Amino acid sequence: MCFAHNPMIALSSAASAGEGRAAYEEQVSVEIRQLKHFVSPYRHRSFVLAAEEHEVTQSALSRSLKKLEAEIGHRLFDRSTHEVQSTAAGDALINWARDVVDAVRAFSEEASRLAGGAAGHVRIGTGPYPAQPLMTRAVSKLAAEHPGIQVSVVAGTSKDLLTALVERKLDFVVCDISKYDDSPSAERISVIKLPSEPLVAVMSANQQLDAADLEELARLPWALPTPAPFGARDLPRPFSEAFAAGRLPYYQLEATSACIELARAGHAITLVPRSLAIEACRNGDLRYHEVPKPLRTNDGIHFVRHRSRSSVTQNAIEAILEIAKEQTRAG
Repeated sequence: MCFAHNPMIALSSAASAGEGRAAYEEQVSVEIRQLKHFVSPYRHRSFVLAAEEHEVTQSALSRSLKKLEAEIGHRLFDRSTHEVQSTAAGDALINWARDVVDAVRAFSEEASRLAGGAAGHVRIGTGPYPAQPLMTRAVSKLAAEHPGIQVSVVAGTSKDLLTALVERKLDFVVCDISKYDDSPSAERISVIKLPSEPLVAVMSANQQLDAADLEELARLPWALPTPAPFGARDLPRPFSEAFAAGRLPYYQLEATSACIELARAGHAITLVPRSLAIEACRNGDLRYHEVPKPLRTNDGIHFVRHRSRSSVTQNAIEAILEIAKEQTRAG
C-alpha cells in the first residue's frame, strides 16, 4: 500500500505463474476523501449527518461513494431502504477504511507538530473511577509538558465507550478491563493494564459507625458510580444479598465526585480508590475505612489493535501510566 497522487491510495496485487508467463497486475485507485465519505455515513448511519460533517451536499457525497463502489466493484450501502444500511462488503471493508483515515489523521497531526503548528488533538474515554483523580492529573501533566495539545475526555459506560473506540470516535479508553471481554469487538482491542489499588469506603466524619458491623453497613444507603464496580459474588454476604435484592446501591451516579459529595453531606457511604479517598478526606469532614472483603480497581487503557497512534496519543498514554503508578505508590 502506498500513497499516490491527488491524494490517492494505490492498492495492487501481482501474481506470477512462473518463468515465461506475464505477471498479472490489478490496480484499484482510491481517494482518501472517498474513504472518509465511506466512514462517515457508516458511523452516523445517516447521509445527511455525513454530508454536514464534510461540508458537502448529499449529492456530492453520493457521487463520491458511487465512484468508490465502482472502483472496488462492490456496493457499500443498501439504498433500497429508508435507513442507512451497510452491505456485507461495507461491513468487511469498514475497518480497513478506518485504519487508513486514522493513519492519514495521525500523519497530518505529526507533520503539523513538526512544522511548529497545532500540537494535535487526543480523544479519551473514561470510566467513573479513572475519571478522578487519574484523568485530571494526567491532563494537567500533558498541559504542562506539551502545551497546545487539545484533550477531550468523555465519560460513559464501558460498553458505550468501547463501541465509540472501535468506531474511531475515541483514540483510547480507560475503563474496567472486565468489560472488555464482553465487547463484541474484543478481538480488535488491546489493553494495557493499569496498576491496581484498593477500593475503600468513604463516609462523613460525623457518622458514628462500626465499620466491622457488616449487617449495619449493608442497611445504610450507598452511593456508587454507574456501572457498579463489582458483582454480588464479589461482596460479603450482607452486601451481596442487598445487591442482589436491588437495595444496593441506593444512589447510582455517573461521577465519583457526586458520590463523594453525598457522603460529605452525610446522606450515603461511597466506595472509591484509596488514592481518591486520601485526597477527599484531607479537610477532615470525611473519613475512610478498608472494606471487609478486599475490592480493587481493575482498569486498563484500551485501544484498537494495529491502529496508527499519533505522538499526541502516545504522550497521553504515557502520562496516564505515569500518574497511575504515582497514585498507587501514594495510596
